[in-house]
Amino acid sequence: MDRSSQGKTYKSLFVFLPNMISMLRLPIAAAFLVVDGQVWRGVLLSAGAMTDALDGWVARRFGLGTKSGAVIDPLFDKLFILVVMASFIPGPYLGWTQFAILMARDVYVGAAFIFAKIANVNLPDRARLGGKVVTFLQMVTLFVLLFAPDLIDYCVVAVGVSGGIAIVDYTVAASMASRRPSSAL
Repeated sequence: MDRSSQGKTYKSLFVFLPNMISMLRLPIAAAFLVVDGQVWRGVLLSAGAMTDALDGWVARRFGLGTKSGAVIDPLFDKLFILVVMASFIPGPYLGWTQFAILMARDVYVGAAFIFAKIANVNLPDRARLGGKVVTFLQMVTLFVLLFAPDLIDYCVVAVGVSGGIAIVDYTVAASMASRRPSSAL
C-alpha cells in the first residue's frame, strides 16, 4: 500500500470521529438526569462543553469536516442543552417562560431547517457567530443554574437578546442564500 492510499485509509477510518464526539453529548445529558450531586453534575456539564469544543477542533485540525458533521454537531448541541435545561424545570429558579426564552433560538432554527428542507431552500451551511454566542451563553446558563441559580435572570436576558439577534441574522442569511441558485447534486 503506497503512502497516498494509506493517508486516504486513515482519513476514511477517522472521518466519523468528530461526529462520534458530538454524539457523546446525548449520553452525557442522559447521565445528568440520573446523577445526583452538584459536583458530578458539574463534571458532566464540563464534559458536554468539552465535547462541543473538541469535535470542531478535531474536524478542522485533521481535515475531517463533513456535511453530515455540519448537521450533527449543532443538532447534538441543541439536544444536550435542551435535555439538561429541561431537567431544571419546573423548579425554584427556572420556570416555563424562562425556559421558552432560553430555547427560542433553537426552536426557530429547528423549524427553519425543516421548512427549508421541505421547500428545497438553499441555506448557509456554516455556523454563524450569533449562533455560537447563543450556544455559549446557554452553556453558561446551565452552569449558573447549577452553581449560582440566583443569577438566572441575567442569563435569561443575555440569551434572549443574543437569541433574538441570531434569529434576525439567520433570517437575513437564509433570505440571501435562497436567492442564489442551488447547486445540482
